Amino acid sequence: MSDTITVSSDTVTIAAPAQLVWDVLVDFARYPQWNQFCPSIEATLEVGSPVVMKVDLGQGLQDQVEYITLLEPPRKITWSMENNPGDPIHADRSQVVEPVDEDHCTYVTYDIFSGEAAQQMVEMLGAPVEQGFKLCAQNLKARAEALYAQQRGTG
Repeated sequence: MSDTITVSSDTVTIAAPAQLVWDVLVDFARYPQWNQFCPSIEATLEVGSPVVMKVDLGQGLQDQVEYITLLEPPRKITWSMENNPGDPIHADRSQVVEPVDEDHCTYVTYDIFSGEAAQQMVEMLGAPVEQGFKLCAQNLKARAEALYAQQRGTG
């Protein structure tokens, strides 16, 4: 089976400029301050860089290592499992920031799973991944909006 399965957050509208949201998203050192789903991440912003994370899929923090495979600042970043030919599961997580106007943007994150074991993996972990992505989106929204309010002197 080589069909793809997508697990996604909701698309959230953030009352902050897209550049500010992007800056929060790629400021990996500050993830512990706002990201409850992934409170620890180490990476360099370049394609091929390892992304060493701790994620919470509902059973406490677990280690995850993926690799940046796409970088389109200030709009999109994707990191992926190692994804060797013949692997039973392939996964590519994207985070996308789209400007709406000067003071608003949207954010969505999604994982595209494929491979012969993708269906079984999504049956086991799809719901916790989706919950984590939704939490990440809400955390990012809160963080970016608070920072923007501070910048504008209203927070």
